[in-house]
Amino acid sequence: MALLWENLATQLDRVRATSTVSQSSVSTTTAVVDDPSDRRRRLEAALEAIKDSGNAMMIESLKAAIEGRQANLNLPELPDGIAKF
Repeated sequence: MALLWENLATQLDRVRATSTVSQSSVSTTTAVVDDPSDRRRRLEAALEAIKDSGNAMMIESLKAAIEGRQANLNLPELPDGIAKF
């Protein structure tokens, strides 16, 4: 389960990143720019794809990314000490 959350966090970090590609790193015939409207469409498509999954945390994360805010996640408390494992 932790691996899934790590993977989601990595993907959200990639989506939230606002980087532009310099012209020198792209061929002269193709220019790649991270269009904010394209990012929003991708996020909305991801939200549409998972809306029926029942995963409230993932849905909240995507909604927060679309709205440009931090997600309000109510994560469970972690146990104290290794003896609880």
